Amino acid sequence: MWRWTMRILVVLGAFLIVAALSGATYQWLATRRELSATPPPGQLVDIGGYRLHLWCTGDGAPAVILDTGLGGSTPGWGFVQPEVARFTRVCSYDRAGMGYSDPGPSPRTARRIASELAELLARSGIAGPVVLVGASIAGFDVRVFASDHPERAAGLVLVDASHEDDVHEVPRMARFVPLLSTIGVLRLFGPSFGQNIESLAPSVRQFAQATRFRAAGYQAAADEIIHIRESAEEVRSSRRTLTIPVLVVTGARGADENWRRLQQDQASLSERGCLITAEQSGHVVPIDQPAVIVEAIRTVVETARGHDVPLCATPSNVEHGRRRP
Repeated sequence: MWRWTMRILVVLGAFLIVAALSGATYQWLATRRELSATPPPGQLVDIGGYRLHLWCTGDGAPAVILDTGLGGSTPGWGFVQPEVARFTRVCSYDRAGMGYSDPGPSPRTARRIASELAELLARSGIAGPVVLVGASIAGFDVRVFASDHPERAAGLVLVDASHEDDVHEVPRMARFVPLLSTIGVLRLFGPSFGQNIESLAPSVRQFAQATRFRAAGYQAAADEIIHIRESAEEVRSSRRTLTIPVLVVTGARGADENWRRLQQDQASLSERGCLITAEQSGHVVPIDQPAVIVEAIRTVVETARGHDVPLCATPSNVEHGRRRP
């Protein structure tokens, strides 16, 4: 009986090993094929042994840097970036491991990401202070950047951004993501951290599709969420009163009283801060109501250019500025 049990266990173990190796090969080949068929729309910039994807359009100063939420990539700004490019230079980028960017070192905390962004700006030749736009968890990144590199920050636009005092729960499943993504299980069953492809701007869907199932993307997102409490502490310890404009854009739908209070608190980061509510949007404002973000960015850019514009004024047409289906 013992011999039969051992034989069954050996056969089962061999089967699992073969299945894992087959899955890893499937994942690697599929990823390689997708990236080869759809090259990145921007440039890959070496920041010291690994490359970050930077996609810049438009002309003018100050430049605007777009940093998306957990699991997102440059296509997430597909409704925002073309409009901002009409009045200044705007660059979306993929954090390490996300989108077309190479994986970066762990832990993926806000301070590490902010440091990588500073290096990216330096090596890509983006001079002068920039306007930083951070959505959701990326709010941590741009806030630490503004505190650590005040000479490089012309203003902040926080888009329904995470707050250090919110409850940050780490899903148990996050620790299994590296293995499951490497052996192709997540690709096979289709779960994704980013936005639904059909909700994105048609012009960028191909780029989102090409990078949607990269193991590196799953792993980077899992790393960020696993270390979110460390990031929150980095934001908390670096918090100080800012002298730059801070515009907080928050979605009205689905927000509870505590979330609204935390968003208002972020507007108090600066004496030149204010809260703008996207009345027709949920958490993903760049998809639901991008025109509100565009106008907030325009306001900060014009302020940085020395123009006297009211920071908290929102044109009436923006309230109805939703994306077209």
